[in-house]
Amino acid sequence: MVDNVSLSLIYNLTFAFLTILALALSVISILAYRRSRKGKLLIVSIAFILFFVKGLWLTYSLFNIPRGSWDPFLIPVAVLDCLILILLYISLLKG
Repeated sequence: MVDNVSLSLIYNLTFAFLTILALALSVISILAYRRSRKGKLLIVSIAFILFFVKGLWLTYSLFNIPRGSWDPFLIPVAVLDCLILILLYISLLKG
């Protein structure tokens, strides 16, 4: 069985990796949009930026909110997930 310290470290490393990846993809997609000026890339950039914001939000909650009190943060995270998926879908439609 994994103890709480190990599980907490896994959470921290996972969210840190996802947040950094989202930031990198945001920068890459913004640069691609600036080069091509295609609306599709702007929508993808916004989706990656929202994913980055979600990562910051989750990282904040890991370090500042007791684990049993995460419930108020789950709804905004779910809303961000929905927005990200909708934006990615819209960018596919613009294809």
